[in-house]
Amino acid sequence: MEPSSNKPKPSSIHVEWRENGDFMFSCRYLTEGDRKAVESEERRADDRHCFSMMTLAMGNVLRKLRREHISFPLFLVSLAFNHRHLLAEIDRLLQALHEHVDRQEGSGEYTCFITSGKDQE
Repeated sequence: MEPSSNKPKPSSIHVEWRENGDFMFSCRYLTEGDRKAVESEERRADDRHCFSMMTLAMGNVLRKLRREHISFPLFLVSLAFNHRHLLAEIDRLLQALHEHVDRQEGSGEYTCFITSGKDQE
């Protein structure tokens, strides 16, 4: 097995919402040899980003998961109007994830706090 084939790769994601609509995004990455389940480590944020469109979209996903009403046509109009911002935010999150994973030698977890930025200075 070549050393490069044992580089860690993302294997699972976890999203945990806060009551204010912000959320924690976690991605577990494993080397090929560590694909077995590993014990959960205490969660901590490795990074922090302000992604207002992603927070809005994920909030709508959460409301749907909780079977709460959302104005779907309004949501689609908002998503269509803001799609390039949402895609840019998703791209920035994935870039941060891949930069973190590329620096790692073994298995681990990347955790990022995602906020709308509304209550930041």
